[in-house]
Amino acid sequence: MVNPVLISVNARFSHTNLALLYLKKALDDACRMIEWDINRSRQGLLEILMEDDFSHYFFSAYIWNSEYLKSLITDLSALRPDAIICCGGPEAVYNSRVWLKVPGLSYILDGNAEDFAEIIPSLRQKETAEIIRVQQRPFAKTIFPYDEELLNDLVGRLIYYEASRGCPFNCSYCLSAVQRKEPDYRTEDQIREEINLLSRFKGTVKFVDRTFNYNKKISRFIWQLMTENPPEGCFHFEIYPALLEDEDIRLLSLVPPGKAQLEIGIQSTNQQILKNIKRADNWESSMEKIGRLIEIDGLRIHLDQIIGLPGDNPETAAETMNKILDLHPEVFQPGFLKLLPGTPLAENADRYEIKASSLPPYEILESESFSFLDLRHFHQFEDLVSILWNSGYFRLTLIYLAEKAAGWTTLFEALLNGTGNEGPATTETRRWEHWGLRILNMARAALPDEQTYIIDLLRLDWCRFANSQRYPDFIEYSDVPVMNALKKEACKTAAEKFPEFTKSELKRSILFVPESKGEHPELTRTLFIRHRKEIIQIPEI
Repeated sequence: MVNPVLISVNARFSHTNLALLYLKKALDDACRMIEWDINRSRQGLLEILMEDDFSHYFFSAYIWNSEYLKSLITDLSALRPDAIICCGGPEAVYNSRVWLKVPGLSYILDGNAEDFAEIIPSLRQKETAEIIRVQQRPFAKTIFPYDEELLNDLVGRLIYYEASRGCPFNCSYCLSAVQRKEPDYRTEDQIREEINLLSRFKGTVKFVDRTFNYNKKISRFIWQLMTENPPEGCFHFEIYPALLEDEDIRLLSLVPPGKAQLEIGIQSTNQQILKNIKRADNWESSMEKIGRLIEIDGLRIHLDQIIGLPGDNPETAAETMNKILDLHPEVFQPGFLKLLPGTPLAENADRYEIKASSLPPYEILESESFSFLDLRHFHQFEDLVSILWNSGYFRLTLIYLAEKAAGWTTLFEALLNGTGNEGPATTETRRWEHWGLRILNMARAALPDEQTYIIDLLRLDWCRFANSQRYPDFIEYSDVPVMNALKKEACKTAAEKFPEFTKSELKRSILFVPESKGEHPELTRTLFIRHRKEIIQIPEI
């Protein structure tokens, strides 16, 4: 009797596995699916897998769970020597030389998961693993894996959807370059029906189309659907900036705030580096389009950089980082080259003297133009971007200081060399205070004549972040009684003009009064009130 089990070992609890959901649906849900993550005990998962007499075990391998699965499969096969253990996913398929040697593995499944459903009964236990492939059906004939019940079960987690499969581009660091082909699409009727259901999901739906906006007709069709029937959660798209046109920006501007977010891979702003990786783009053109997207209210923009690409060096990497941060995206993710097995770049790594870790995620260690220590320095920059920029803690202050420093990486360098409160930052508030003081100490040394204005900017950043009616000591006003009187007056005025604010909300509000207004008239007295989980700003009060 065939009794299969599908095991999804995700990077974290909030993630799901689309490939195994397709397979489950293709099996008419006549199987068990176990959701797990790499942060949980391997022993605990092994115990669950031994609770029932499963005949077939199906795993999906990626760079984040590769080592976890290898040891798990080895132990599982020792306990269940007659079981048929199968593994698909890019890590197993493209690094098959290694995976074929995993003890106890019977098959590597090379293809779309759901296409193997029909052959499962014919699979037999193997002493030596082998790779099997089956004919791939057109994507439009693949059964949609979600229904209302499943979506309700997945509330609070990230789910994935694809309107297309395949990528027409040939970026040498990407696995899509191995099977470069024109994307295969769902029909518009399918997409309309599926988007209608996914729009009712109260969470993030991540579209995993390799280049979502490659087919303008389909991408605009979906964005138009979002304007007509906005999702209850948020739809996340990965787009290629070089393909953006005015009509795309117009449509995205019509999507209600908070309902869409775009991830855009810049990778590098250097044309020679882009040429080295066979990625076509024109930074000047893309920069203008991305800037327009960032200006759209409520459209979250996530920009990516890959550090360590062929020909990249500390100077070109810093130039890219500076140009990206000058756009002030909501999120900026500087990442590092991963030399994925099977990619064209992995096959030609010697040409650029690229050395990478032998273990997943195969991250670059050094190259002919980027030393190990220089890469380590950019890892420090990556940490600062996450802590200071992506957190939203210090947007106003950092933008001003980066301009004064003639670049973001110069500013980061100064912060790394500076001193500040080195105590443990165990909460968000403590973390803000730790870095706020460090920023102020650095600015005092570098810009002593602008200390008052910088303190004003830090106060504004604090008001936009904190759920507090008081300022940290290092940016507190010198005359607290006067400030208390001004706040009392401002709260009285606000209560008269805005009856929706409660007494408790007004009591917890915080007042900003600029002390550098003479030189910076754009700064105004503002009352910040936390109302229904939002911070409301009332200027000129």
